Amino acid sequence: MNNSSFKFSPVNKKISNKERERLFNEFIVSEYLKYGSVDEVFSKNNYELPISYPQVHRILNKWGIVKSVGPNSKLSEAICFMVLLSDKKIPLEKLYKSLPSSFKSSMSTMHRILHNIKEGLIRRYGTALVITAGKNSKKVLVAEDISTPRLELGKPFGSISLPMSYSKKSEDPKKSILRILQQEVFTKDARDKTLKEDLIPNHITPFMFLDIVDVRVNVYHLSFDEKYLDAKNFSSYKLKNYKFIDLDDLSSKNNKFRMGLSKIGLGYQKYLDISKTIVEYKPILIKSDINLELSQMALEYLE
Repeated sequence: MNNSSFKFSPVNKKISNKERERLFNEFIVSEYLKYGSVDEVFSKNNYELPISYPQVHRILNKWGIVKSVGPNSKLSEAICFMVLLSDKKIPLEKLYKSLPSSFKSSMSTMHRILHNIKEGLIRRYGTALVITAGKNSKKVLVAEDISTPRLELGKPFGSISLPMSYSKKSEDPKKSILRILQQEVFTKDARDKTLKEDLIPNHITPFMFLDIVDVRVNVYHLSFDEKYLDAKNFSSYKLKNYKFIDLDDLSSKNNKFRMGLSKIGLGYQKYLDISKTIVEYKPILIKSDINLELSQMALEYLE
């Protein structure tokens, strides 16, 4: 999305007070979807917004925005760090100190995650979406993650990812999915209050669980109408260059893919195969390669 499209100018004598209020509310919503927290909205606007914290929350509630959960950093940032740690095979502190300032997670957070991997603990939960459009269930929506540095490849941004984020353990699946649609798939529609919640089926259940770092990710499949085959329908501050790729490509290993994508591709293929022959499909649990690789390193570093 073009950030300049959300600049708000409170001084415009050609519009009514009602229209000015609507535009301002849309600005607040878009700022929240961009930064992910009310604190960051105020900080990025130099604490000069003409409203209070509770008023911002009321606007978000009025727009039906599902609030972010989990740490301020993205799930993909923690994954990115652990992949790099596995590749470099150097002490965590040394790696952390070499990272650019754009990396937001604290060293203590990275230590805690590594400890959890060693102990096999799941401390947080996440949600990921396999989105297909039209009748072709083997064309999957992916995009480039521009919110997290591609530390593992030495490039600033652009690892290919599925829409995903942190969620709550006991949260209604529709709420978890709506949060991702608002922040990573249909941000413009969420801002304009035109996002249709009926895109999410009732009683939706995950087709697989992916354990990656210390997060258990519930993975859901959504199928949209053919009109969504045009990638221009999607918008986000976190993802760009949306495209549908073949499931075979998603299931293969690719150094441009965010860790875990190929496992999700394999799990989705198994889901398609098995769901053809049985009425009730039970989700499978898959552990990410990074967990297996880092468990031994964690023993070496932490014992």
